[in-house]
Amino acid sequence: MASIKIVTYNVHGLNSPSKRVQVLGLLRRCKADVCLLQETHFKRQNIPVLKQLYYSQWYHSSLDIKASKGVSIGLSKNVNFTLIDKCTDQEGRYVFIKGKIGTMTFTIGNVYAPNSEQIPWLRTTLKKLSSFSEGILILGGDLNVALNPIIDSSTGRTNIRFKSLAKLTRTLQSL
Repeated sequence: MASIKIVTYNVHGLNSPSKRVQVLGLLRRCKADVCLLQETHFKRQNIPVLKQLYYSQWYHSSLDIKASKGVSIGLSKNVNFTLIDKCTDQEGRYVFIKGKIGTMTFTIGNVYAPNSEQIPWLRTTLKKLSSFSEGILILGGDLNVALNPIIDSSTGRTNIRFKSLAKLTRTLQSL
């Protein structure tokens, strides 16, 4: 496989069958090989089957009792991925998968950071990812942080200290 097309969406809930059809159709029209979905809102015991002809593998992290948060990684049938290991959290905020595509090892991570205290959460989560990760790392998701507030924020501001943003950016770049 010469290239992999990755698409990430915060879907704000996928419990409606019609919304699932819309999102999966959109992903297929984009010809996404890897899809990273945040805020799926699936309950762990009640995750709908997302397998279809185009997306053959799905990996999820979700809550036990509440339909909130949740992240999923979907892989198209064009990606010959063999799973080696998976890491999720109990809060439905991240899923990391490690595996082979051909002879190369990849780690794919999808995160959905909380709306407050993002920096400490990301620091802890990125440490876990760093120790789990092997090979080429693909990381996406919803960080709930404007890394460059001038570009990434409508107001051009953030309440997070510049020093913390700079350190987070360096950590992300080092991964």
